[in-house]
Amino acid sequence: MSYPRRKASRAEGGAALVVAMLVFALVAALMIGLQRDFTLTLQRGTHQLFSEQAWAYLIGAEELAAVALQADSRADARAEVAADHLGEVWAQPATPYPLDAGGWMSGRIEDLQGRLNLNLLAEAQSGEQTTPNSDGAGDAEDMAEDPVAGNQPQQNTTASSDDPTKRWNATQKMFIRLLQALGEASLPLEEAMALTDAVTDFVDRDAERRLNGAEEGDYRYADYPYLPANRAMASVSELRAVRGMTEPVYQALASLVTVWPEARGRLNILTCPFPVLRSLNGDDQLFPLDEVEAQRLDELRREGEIGSVADLLADPAFEGQSIGQLEPLLDIRSDWFLLDATVELVERERHLFSVLHRVPDRTVAVFRSEGEL
Repeated sequence: MSYPRRKASRAEGGAALVVAMLVFALVAALMIGLQRDFTLTLQRGTHQLFSEQAWAYLIGAEELAAVALQADSRADARAEVAADHLGEVWAQPATPYPLDAGGWMSGRIEDLQGRLNLNLLAEAQSGEQTTPNSDGAGDAEDMAEDPVAGNQPQQNTTASSDDPTKRWNATQKMFIRLLQALGEASLPLEEAMALTDAVTDFVDRDAERRLNGAEEGDYRYADYPYLPANRAMASVSELRAVRGMTEPVYQALASLVTVWPEARGRLNILTCPFPVLRSLNGDDQLFPLDEVEAQRLDELRREGEIGSVADLLADPAFEGQSIGQLEPLLDIRSDWFLLDATVELVERERHLFSVLHRVPDRTVAVFRSEGEL
């Protein structure tokens, strides 16, 4: 017995088409999601591969820098006078090195002991008055008006008991002078003294406010409250948190100051940048060394005419100056260096700052950073 075939209605045919379209849409959405996940996974893997390759190259650059510094150390051991200066191999600008993976690696070594150590601002020195609130009201005005406080190399100046320079240690005086030798970002004497007080208060361990400084109360009640570190700085970038610091001054200072070495270290007069060279002056001077005199000294040291601290301080620029506090801070040898290395692979860059400490038998990396030091 046969039954007549029922014809599908138009409504049933339309429903089937809708179902088919929904299935197609779901499959398409699933495929798009899978493609997106695959693309993200591929990008993540590529980025990780680049990151690992770049890091391996950067560590290789660090090891190469250590080899160069050890070779220099062996050469110094054979030399009549051991010195680190800008004419040595490690101080020369490196040519970008092509990589097998298709990219470039470049780097340079800088002498960290050619920079002013910020953590020495809070150190007291024998015979110096470093109490925060010594009688110094009107110091800035006295220094601005008193020619004895200016840079007068031909004049034999003797600090009296009420000399306003007495309340600063030798490193603080250098920092005051440096702040006045920053080119377009230079500060006048009064502002340089105030900022030096503020930075010193930021790194010293006490809660006593210096004459123009800032302690917990000044930071706690600021528009955006926070507390001063009251400890040695771990990074130069902490300067940004000091009250009174501006971005132009920070940018000008960043490559001239350091927080290394952690222990007391001397400033290398043969490698220090020109503004730091200008920060060297007599003990009773708060103004930087005259620019013309500093340029002459810079040329002499580059020509090898200055080969020791005694040579520098015997120059006419320091004639008649008291240098008893300055001299112990200076040297011609360095043991702390900075490697600034960059790797470029597949149009991506990775950067490394590595602090290198050279000891007699090896050079070791004591700190690494991919950002600011």
